[in-house]
Amino acid sequence: MVAIAMDFPWIGLLPFILIFCYLILFKLDSLILLLAFLVPLSVGFDNVGFGLGISLPDEPLIIVIMVLSIFKFVINAQYDFRVLKHPISIAILFNLFWLIVTTCTSDYPIVSLKYVMSRLWYLIVFYFLGMMLFREYKNITKYLWLYIISLFGVVVFILIKHSEFNFSLAKSYSIVEPFFVDHGIYAATISLFIPLLACYVFFFRRMGLNLIGLIVTATFLAVFFAGVYFSYTRAAWIGVLVSSCFVVPVLLRIKFKTVVIVIFTSVSFVYIFQNQILYVLSKNQQKSANGFSNHFQSISNIKTDPSNTERINRWMSAIAMFENRPVLGFGPGTYSFCYAPYQQYKYKTVISTNFGDGGNSHSEYLNPLAESGLFGLLSFLAIIYLVLNTGFKLYFNAKKFKVRILSLGISLGLITYFVHGFLNNYSATDKIGAVLWAAFGMITALDVYHNKQKTKSEPQ
Repeated sequence: MVAIAMDFPWIGLLPFILIFCYLILFKLDSLILLLAFLVPLSVGFDNVGFGLGISLPDEPLIIVIMVLSIFKFVINAQYDFRVLKHPISIAILFNLFWLIVTTCTSDYPIVSLKYVMSRLWYLIVFYFLGMMLFREYKNITKYLWLYIISLFGVVVFILIKHSEFNFSLAKSYSIVEPFFVDHGIYAATISLFIPLLACYVFFFRRMGLNLIGLIVTATFLAVFFAGVYFSYTRAAWIGVLVSSCFVVPVLLRIKFKTVVIVIFTSVSFVYIFQNQILYVLSKNQQKSANGFSNHFQSISNIKTDPSNTERINRWMSAIAMFENRPVLGFGPGTYSFCYAPYQQYKYKTVISTNFGDGGNSHSEYLNPLAESGLFGLLSFLAIIYLVLNTGFKLYFNAKKFKVRILSLGISLGLITYFVHGFLNNYSATDKIGAVLWAAFGMITALDVYHNKQKTKSEPQ
């Protein structure tokens, strides 16, 4: 009454704040699971003041959880520090350390600091706190299914809206609003779960599903496929296709190291013969268009398709930036502020801008190369290698069948995004970050806590 009399109505939020603090102190597991459900339903706002954007309600929750949980663990000292010794954790911490180093030398220190803080809250909440949540196997499946169920509702909503426009290509870019700011993020998020759902469908009995569970899971899988298809996101199509192809070396029990050597050889071949390859690709005149065949053919059109040609412009700008500062780069998060002078006339397109305000490099790999130098890229690649290598080792060697299949589904899902990452850069967004870093934590937790002898009650 006193607060209202003094024109301070915000006192009404106090009970909710107290409940939230209670959950962090005593029910942190439940709060993180709630967060998994809320992320797909969150809505982004471009400018809430001071040039900052925010996604509500998830990002404020993530920040508060990060701050209060740090105090909790400092006071209680109950964190299992064994996980910090795992190779994946070591690679992640080195990558974070290098981001901090390059922030100190950044051309835009404030921008880089905001970028590092954003990375930090995803790491703490979804990887390090997530690891404590994922010590129990059931919490891994709860997290995944809460996210899937919430995302399923969003996909159905978007498909219904899109159907009103006869699934037009032109509408696919904006129809995903307000839940997604870009159809690429939408498709990349859905793609991450397609291999996992497929694993549940193929091994439904041994994964604990009854007939009704199988029908529900198959429905989710079909709807997610439809969502990716009608997103008209070519990078997502390629990601799902490549992930499917990875099933072959898995079935043949080919080691992931061998697969990496083949990939490295292929990339080297492309680099050596890049001029000849670019010449062949330049003959393709197919632009983005309705229909799977036409739209898919436009992937290799690097001459007249604006989306493709502008990507090449951004990529070549990133490479030029790296050549100028190969060790420290320009600072985390600064690509969009610095790439304009590094555009070459022969690569510029009708949608290029001399002000350099068109976004990032459209590559999950060239972005850190330009912003944090060679060590920034190599440390990120080390994380990817260690995560996938651990995931596939679990599939081959884990004693528990459910652990094997879950690690396979998560690893194949991550491959969809890592392939997508050649053409887009979404890891700093809440929709991808909440899945990507949590998935890293799941693979680590499966290796540390669940890679043991199966119990008598578990299926053979």
